[in-house]
Amino acid sequence: MSRLISLHEWAIEEFGDAAPCKATLSRYAKNGMIYPPALKVGRSWMVENDARFVGLSEPLISPTINPALSPAANLLLKKILMDGINK
Repeated sequence: MSRLISLHEWAIEEFGDAAPCKATLSRYAKNGMIYPPALKVGRSWMVENDARFVGLSEPLISPTINPALSPAANLLLKKILMDGINK
């Protein structure tokens, strides 16, 4: 058995019938949402047999404070952008 398998084969093993489409899987690979990281081999993404989906470790955007808004509004905006994570 090979050490690396295609991203599509891995997705079927990892997610079963609910496997994401090819575009979503490519986005997962590009954004480092799979561990160990996926490798681009030619035009295809490959992953190790024991790879796992880990999602994002940090939010894609960071909230910025707008001085024109009230402190309560800025706090609410920060919570929305951070998906409820208090930091």
